[in-house]
Amino acid sequence: MKKIYFISGVCGVGKTATLKHLRSMLDKNLYDVRDLDERGVPDGGGIEWLKNETRYWLDVAKESSKIDKSTIVCGFANPELFDEIYNGDTDIPAKIILLNASANTIHARLMGRHDTPESIKEIERASGVSLNQFIENNSNFSVEFKNIFEKRKLPIVETDNMNPEQVSNEVVKIIEG
Repeated sequence: MKKIYFISGVCGVGKTATLKHLRSMLDKNLYDVRDLDERGVPDGGGIEWLKNETRYWLDVAKESSKIDKSTIVCGFANPELFDEIYNGDTDIPAKIILLNASANTIHARLMGRHDTPESIKEIERASGVSLNQFIENNSNFSVEFKNIFEKRKLPIVETDNMNPEQVSNEVVKIIEG
């Protein structure tokens, strides 16, 4: 049976880089690899937007399963919020995998990614907070987020000392496991 996999984590853990590698590593006839926010993020993002996008991807995955494809969505998926949206009776089976990194790694990656006035302006538009506050929020929440995954015994890939290809290999092992 085909599934939907959410590759989750706070900003800066490596979801986007992993997405690029998964697209090249996995058979396109068997997997549809997508970015949670590829349809765009409204000003400030927010929980309602996230819920709507999660529902959208669950519906897309159901359609893809009809042509014998699993769907992989890289983007923030909180298991607690996911439980409010997911319907085990009508949605295809789902699995959430966490990519995790230390606060120092998250800080370094986000500062490196947002190093132009244009990228800083865009992250502040999408998040609704300053770049420094955005980085602090992601670093602080990463600890709590990992605890949520640990309590639920969901898979976690530590990305601190791995390049994107290594992270992707670990994700493929979980998916094909």
